[in-house]
Amino acid sequence: MNQKLKRHLEKSIHISQCMLEGRPFHISDSEIDFVPVPVMTRTTAKKRGLVLKRGAKPVGHWSWQLPVGGRAHGDLYLVERFKKAE
Repeated sequence: MNQKLKRHLEKSIHISQCMLEGRPFHISDSEIDFVPVPVMTRTTAKKRGLVLKRGAKPVGHWSWQLPVGGRAHGDLYLVERFKKAE
């Protein structure tokens, strides 16, 4: 097994373990691809016309590099925790 695949699997397992234990995980940049379940930020959901359901808690935190420099960050929620905006 090559090192890249090994790191990918280790990160996916770490994220899964955090979710099973109810602990938030932290990822950066393209590590979003390693999350084994569909997640999104509030901003992405708002663009799709969705809002968080009552009592929804973030499952993780994502930070990424902006094209113009600097970093952005946001909490990640399970996709099933959103509903259509009324």
